[in-house]
Formats: sequence, C-alpha cells, structure tokens
Amino acid sequence: MKLLLLVTIVTVIIFSIWRYRTRSGRRKKDVSLTAMPSNFSLHPTPLLAEDEVALYNLLRMVVQERYLVFAKVPLGSFLRVDATGGKDRVQVLRHLALKRVDFALVHPGSRQVEQVVQIESESPELHQVESQQIIESLLDTAGIKLRKLQAKKTYPLAHLATRLEIAADE
Repeated sequence: MKLLLLVTIVTVIIFSIWRYRTRSGRRKKDVSLTAMPSNFSLHPTPLLAEDEVALYNLLRMVVQERYLVFAKVPLGSFLRVDATGGKDRVQVLRHLALKRVDFALVHPGSRQVEQVVQIESESPELHQVESQQIIESLLDTAGIKLRKLQAKKTYPLAHLATRLEIAADE
C-alpha cells in the first residue's frame, strides 16, 4: 500500500514537471521573433524632435566633460527601490514603470545621475501633469536635482550654465 502511494506521488511529480516544461517551451516559441506575423512592419523613428536635439546639443556644450548627457532615460534605470514592505516596493515600482526623464546628467566618475532636465510642455494634458508630479516626487526623494527648460526657447550658454548651477571655473 505504501509502495503504491509512493509510486503515485512520484508519477504525479514527474507528470507535473513534464507538463510545466512543455507549456513554458510553447510560450517561448509564441514570442519568438523568427515567426513574426506578416501583417505589420517596423520602422525606425527619431528619438528626439528637432527642438529637443537643439537643447541636447546646448546641454552637451554647457556640461562638457563634467557630465555625460543621456536622452529619454527610464527612471527604473537609475533609481533603485529599497523598501522593507513588499506592498510599498510594488507601489513605487508601479510609479517608476514606463516613466522617463528627457535628459539625465550623469557624473562620469560615480556614474550616477546628479541632475535631470525635463522639457516643459506648453499645454500639458492631465495625464502628463500627473506623470510629471510623480517624476518630481521620486527625484526629490532620491535627492536628484530637477531642472525644467523649454525646448523651443534659445538659451545663451552662460544662462544655461547658471540654470544648471555649473560655475565657469569648475
């Protein structure tokens, strides 16, 4: 009787493992890029608009070798969430998901984001305002400076350096 019970348990375990492996293999095959449907196509699109490229180039000139400038950086790539409670961590991760900053100024030595430059929208929609408030809150909590600039405005280099709090003698 005990032998029959043991054989049944082992059989169920082996069957469960086999079934799990065959199902997980099928899911991986469904996502395979070699079997893409033919009813769509992919095309490259510009990462930055023309006015954003102009601002990016100005930022690069102002910060020169003090910072590395990265564009369209997801918050999750430079913010680490440390929370004792699982629910708190999940809530913060939800806020981080799919949110990005326009420009991140990264110190080349520490490799950490020290400042973030956000482009102010002329007429933001409600969801953009809410998203921006979350970004501001997260950056403030992390101790990262936030600067807001307008993409369509032309900034003299000295004025931009002042806005970024970069002294000429640094």
